[in-house]
Amino acid sequence: MTLLDFTIRIACAVGLGFFIGLERQLTGQVAGIRTNILVGLGACAFSLFSILVDAPDETRIAAQVVTGVGFLCTGIIFKEGLSIRGLNTAATIWCTAAIGVLCSSGHVLYAALASGILLFSNLLFRFIADRIKPLEHFDENENIYKLSVTCQNAIELNIRAAVLDHLKKNSHLHLSCLERADVIGEMAEIEATIHLTGKRSVLHIEKLTSAIALEEGVTKVGWELI
Repeated sequence: MTLLDFTIRIACAVGLGFFIGLERQLTGQVAGIRTNILVGLGACAFSLFSILVDAPDETRIAAQVVTGVGFLCTGIIFKEGLSIRGLNTAATIWCTAAIGVLCSSGHVLYAALASGILLFSNLLFRFIADRIKPLEHFDENENIYKLSVTCQNAIELNIRAAVLDHLKKNSHLHLSCLERADVIGEMAEIEATIHLTGKRSVLHIEKLTSAIALEEGVTKVGWELI
């Protein structure tokens, strides 16, 4: 390999990394121009090293690049409350490394095509994904809650009927058990075991709790996840 070939391949990796990083930076992501340039440059340089030293199996270096970039991507992914951020940026960096490897092999047109598809995917599919609303009820996980209602003993049956009525109004709520838990003086405690499905199950149980709390004779309402 001549010095000119080496320079062209490195330059292509840097240039394509720049455009990929530019998209990341303009959209406010954590890994922008410099990160993607360095990833593309590093992946290309490592792969070029195996070519320069005439390694018996040049693909071994490429395999190690994949592993190394994988560790780098873990530093970009972080949890913020109940949501996880950085997954798409980490995947983009992983793709940048692959493009750098392509550049090192001299397949510049293939690397440019891959970069174009990557940019197209990040820009177009972002637009589509933002407009697709998830199905609230489509969730393999099912949460089970225990609803506790304290009311006057004389109107216990009325409160039971009110609980059942509120449950019927929400398709996410599925009652499995409704019973009297305890009686203290003139007050009775009712417990309902409720199965909820969907990503917003907590909102449904909160709405149910608020509605029952407004019933006449109810002194205390609470719920817990079991």
